[in-house]
Amino acid sequence: MEKHRYGNVKVNKEHIIEGLIRDPFLSNFFIENDLNTDVIEENLSTLVSYKFSKDACEKCSGLKKCAQDTRGLEPFLKFEDNKIKTFYKECNYMAYKNRQSRKDDLINAMFMPKMIFDATLEDYKTNTEARKEIYKQLMTFLRLYPMGEKMKGLYIWGEYRKGKTYTLASLANELIKKGYSVVIAYYPDLVREFKSSISSGGLEALISKLKLIDILMLDDIGGEGKSAWIRDEVLGPILQYRLLDEKPTFFTSNVAIKELGAYMVDNSQKAEQMKAYRIISRIKDLTNEIKM
Repeated sequence: MEKHRYGNVKVNKEHIIEGLIRDPFLSNFFIENDLNTDVIEENLSTLVSYKFSKDACEKCSGLKKCAQDTRGLEPFLKFEDNKIKTFYKECNYMAYKNRQSRKDDLINAMFMPKMIFDATLEDYKTNTEARKEIYKQLMTFLRLYPMGEKMKGLYIWGEYRKGKTYTLASLANELIKKGYSVVIAYYPDLVREFKSSISSGGLEALISKLKLIDILMLDDIGGEGKSAWIRDEVLGPILQYRLLDEKPTFFTSNVAIKELGAYMVDNSQKAEQMKAYRIISRIKDLTNEIKM
């Protein structure tokens, strides 16, 4: 009886074919393409190699343990030109990794917890009238902004741990699905980054990035330490640019907009108050205010 070499071991060819036919996927492939044993025998080396790779994929628990020659690719078969051919595609693990990579390219989470990447409007709670209204405005934004409508952002304020950050993160994740780039930043830490960027020479690049990004979200504004320089030379120009260029900007805070000015002045001098008022005026022009 004819023998066939499989690795360094000679085995019965009929036994190999029987094993291939018993494989549920291959059996279905043979039936769908109306393949007889003669065709299977003619393409035996291709089928054996495919099954070896497929079995390895089925046992795989992640990219780190990938057994394929090219990591993250899994084989699939096609019957073309009277031949069985092997092709390759991304496996689920590689596809997930690439989705995350593309997601990371679109959303820049600065000093934010990892949970923001998992935030979704599908789980958004509308158990209060305020949440219902916020959800309504988020959905309106998602519907109209991609159509080219000029849309304001939101200034969401309220007590600590009410879900303000999660709200922005949910919107951010929906926006990146539509291809928009988003920066969502914890503002107190962002202010410290502004200051440290002076010595490293990266301040202007950071300011430019926040001016130009499609969607800017500043979380917990008013929670930062007072700094007239940050207010006038950094935040002011960023907001002014975004206002003139009609770029949506979102904020969360523990205080209402009318109270925010007090957190932006070093003293009671009128000039200081006027500078803070200019920031507040820009925020009002950029957003619709709502209490959570």
